[in-house]
Amino acid sequence: MRSRSLAAWAAAWCAALGLAVMQGCGGGVGSGGTGMSEGVAQGTVNGFGSVIVDGDRFDDSRVPTLVENEPGVLTQTETRLGERVELEYDTSGVARRLMVRSALVGAVEAVAAPVGFTVLGQPVVVNADARRGPVTQYAGGYAGIGSVQAGEAVEVHGFVVRGASGFSIQATRVKKRAALPAYLKVTGLASEVGPAEFRLGALVVGTATATVLPEGRSLVDGQLVSVLAAAQTLQPAQGAAPARLRAAQVRIRSLGDVGSEVYVSGVISAFDRLSFSFDLDGTRVSYAGALVSPSGSVLLDGLYVQVRGMVTDDGVIRATGVKLRDGRNEAEAELKGTVDAYDAVTKRFVVRGVSVDASRAEIEECPGGALADGLYVSVEGSLDATTVIAKSVHCEGETDQATVERKGVAESVDAAAQVFMLRPDTGTPLTVRWTASTYLKNVTADTLAGQRVEVEGKLVDGVLVAQKVSVEGEDEEGDD
Repeated sequence: MRSRSLAAWAAAWCAALGLAVMQGCGGGVGSGGTGMSEGVAQGTVNGFGSVIVDGDRFDDSRVPTLVENEPGVLTQTETRLGERVELEYDTSGVARRLMVRSALVGAVEAVAAPVGFTVLGQPVVVNADARRGPVTQYAGGYAGIGSVQAGEAVEVHGFVVRGASGFSIQATRVKKRAALPAYLKVTGLASEVGPAEFRLGALVVGTATATVLPEGRSLVDGQLVSVLAAAQTLQPAQGAAPARLRAAQVRIRSLGDVGSEVYVSGVISAFDRLSFSFDLDGTRVSYAGALVSPSGSVLLDGLYVQVRGMVTDDGVIRATGVKLRDGRNEAEAELKGTVDAYDAVTKRFVVRGVSVDASRAEIEECPGGALADGLYVSVEGSLDATTVIAKSVHCEGETDQATVERKGVAESVDAAAQVFMLRPDTGTPLTVRWTASTYLKNVTADTLAGQRVEVEGKLVDGVLVAQKVSVEGEDEEGDD
């Protein structure tokens, strides 16, 4: 079953609830006739074609993908399966801003396989059951929780799950890094907030010289915050003394202005049936009157859901819809792109940098019923720790809106015009144009000429408008 767009989901809610235009469904002012308002989505990347976040597609071709690894410094990157992202979108589902937001960057302190591990005093729980949330993806050389070792530098993506005695981070992606970066990152629910420090679980965070964002907001207990701190400021725990970290920046989670539409995903915790509320990634959700889908679903602690709603003046999300995502009513992963590195024996290949196992898949409308490099396909499937296990692979024709991949040597580079010719091993050379939002990975305009590259982008009137140009053969999981 193919996922529906945000517009289709909104339309389904409106039809089910019988809401009129004045109540915010269909054709209202600012909706563009789609049933969508401008808003913010925070969730887990589960596919590509456009970027797919918890089953919803957003056109990310017009904006750079950014990450903040140092306070106030935004650098260009790319989205990967299992990463947590935040994006602002317009009424047609086009992304106006796209940020990759990891939860933790630091050293593994202890491993408790198969449950998880700790980083900077925060418990990390991994997941292999799609009924309990996105299956944790492993990268950078990791094959699963059994590969993770104490002392290794890691980057963890995930969301907060509140418990009776604290909180944990449920990991959606765990990546081994070659070394610790200049700045460590830690995310969690603030407690014991004082004038110069607060706690995140077992970690004490000093704030005397920190910049607190958004400007004008004050730290209080219970807020979901992300801290960036210079690595050398970490003081490990000694005896009864807890570990300490001196923050350079503390970013308080913001879901947008009061009244803004938001899509937020996470695992239900602190569920209260009497008050029709629960906690989702550190934010309280009121679901009284909300449409719960699929029809007949029962909400409980531990279920992964995506909530659509409005932000109230007290920071609560007033939900209009709650959608259960458990891998049974939708694909865990979806990919659209060009087949690369196809192995006819194992029936494995790569699409958009993601490994796919099609050994048990239904092959649909492909020439001769077989796969081959260069075919444009749509893949739906489940996830294991590192691979999409395809249930179906459907061959499709490339269109102007399709994101495609091409390989070859860059020639006739005109840096001023931001254009070059891509000469493939076989076939006709293709004109490639890049823009200010194109991600140049492991290459620059000055070093592009003569390089063997892979280009990802959209074909427009015979020109490949690049979203990414990368040097072929570089490690996809290289540190940004």
